[in-house]
Amino acid sequence: MAVVNLLKNLGKWQGNGLPVTMIVTGLLLIFETLFVDHGQAHTAPEKIPGFWSLFGFLSGIFIVFFSKWLGHLGLLKHEDYYDH
Repeated sequence: MAVVNLLKNLGKWQGNGLPVTMIVTGLLLIFETLFVDHGQAHTAPEKIPGFWSLFGFLSGIFIVFFSKWLGHLGLLKHEDYYDH
């Protein structure tokens, strides 16, 4: 019963994905800026506060769009592909 209630409550959040993502990303950026020691950085970009948060976010977006492009390039087939 608890799972059903959880799914119903999550359904109320539909359409709020972008604002929730932006808020969580902002909180992670603040956390990284305040609590992560950048003194042990190996490269110059790692010294920038929030670099890894932004890098991870942009990498995720890239992976999604690259996967969609690759799928439309030829991996996806119509349901009746074998009926021809």
